Amino acid sequence: MSELNFDLYNVTVDDLQEYDLALIAAFVELVGATNAYKKMVEVGVGSFHQYDMAWREFLQAIDRAWNKVLVRCHGEKKWQKLKSKYEKLRKEDPLLKYVAQARNVTEHSISDVIMDWNANLKAQPVLGGIHLSWSPWDRPLLPVTNRGATFLPPKKHLSKSMDYYRQKRPGVEEPRVVAELAMQFYVNLMQEITNEVFPEIKKRNAGGVKGNSIGPVQIL
Repeated sequence: MSELNFDLYNVTVDDLQEYDLALIAAFVELVGATNAYKKMVEVGVGSFHQYDMAWREFLQAIDRAWNKVLVRCHGEKKWQKLKSKYEKLRKEDPLLKYVAQARNVTEHSISDVIMDWNANLKAQPVLGGIHLSWSPWDRPLLPVTNRGATFLPPKKHLSKSMDYYRQKRPGVEEPRVVAELAMQFYVNLMQEITNEVFPEIKKRNAGGVKGNSIGPVQIL
């Protein structure tokens, strides 16, 4: 039986169809989230409108991935314990909570969820010329308000500060770092759920169908 080892950044929905995956519908949404992320990368410092639209697409797709997991796993014997674990994380982890609430805001309101880069360019005369300074490139996340509750951009994820994660991605804007961490979380979630909740699918693969067991998955 083979494991599913793929590069999420390059995999296609057709690639996924080659595998007997219990969570195929959720993985399809992850591919959609990755495609939205790639649009963010392609836009870069270009059109803010296009970047904003790609971020909103990402939020929608990553949330649908979780919803597809819920539907597929409903009624499965080993699901309830894992469901409780991940629902608790989604409610308490600052990054996961923010991503979910930002998605709700994009769906049910017209509020902004990110702001464009303010270069804050300054020119100061110095001996023999002019000194230019500006703020580091970013497209900061904005607080989002849903049903009267306001959720601030995350300062932590899985007990580590966002400064820790951003130092590992120098020069990468805040929404992209958050997207990368969210994708990694949901891939790990689906790895565990697939291997714990649906081990019986492995038995069906004896006839040569590529296996359901999920091995390492590369995000970026």
